[in-house]
Amino acid sequence: MDGSEVLTSLNAIDRKMPCAVIVRHAARYPIDDIRKSLEVGLTDEGMEDARRFGSALRGFNRVRFFHSPAVRCRETAESMRQGVEGNGTITSLTGPEHNLCAPYLKEEACLIKVAKDGKKFIRAWFEGRFNEDHIMGTSKAADMVLSPIVDRLTEPGGKGRLDVHVSHDWEINLLREELLGIRYEDAGWPPFLDGILFQPNESGFLAHYRSSVAPFCMVEARRIESSL
Repeated sequence: MDGSEVLTSLNAIDRKMPCAVIVRHAARYPIDDIRKSLEVGLTDEGMEDARRFGSALRGFNRVRFFHSPAVRCRETAESMRQGVEGNGTITSLTGPEHNLCAPYLKEEACLIKVAKDGKKFIRAWFEGRFNEDHIMGTSKAADMVLSPIVDRLTEPGGKGRLDVHVSHDWEINLLREELLGIRYEDAGWPPFLDGILFQPNESGFLAHYRSSVAPFCMVEARRIESSL
């Protein structure tokens, strides 16, 4: 099932600490015009996969869902919530959250470039081949996506609480490489419902992606150096 790697990581965590995941939405219909991509929703298969993912989120006192402005992300969060509610868990749903949908884009010109270059766009971005008047550099962009996620981890009453942030493949690629040094050329493009897990530790936070773990700290919405 899509998302099985994330679920495996969640099953291994310490539930005494709050936890968050950022995941790509479930299976969607094709995007014919990238300028209208926010309107594209989930397929029936995507809806069912999201419900099954939600039903597998067991053992948490509360699960909070947050989603990007895209229809497919809202539908993913709603379907996941339906699955979780079958477990009797307290849930909530919040959105749209703009940090989960390319908040670093400044000009539509970048969307045109993406439509032309496809996945190669990500590598060009990381290599700094874009004007920062059009799109932020990857370090600042990652902090913009990440900051609200980790801020919520520090909110009171976190024991046994899970936050699920439904986002996009760009965000998974961005955080995966910025935090863990994992390139899409090596790990593959993030599949539907793939994602990264976060938990606080003694000196900051830990990011988990499958078997990879990396520490990081944030001060005033910016990452600073950290060590295990």
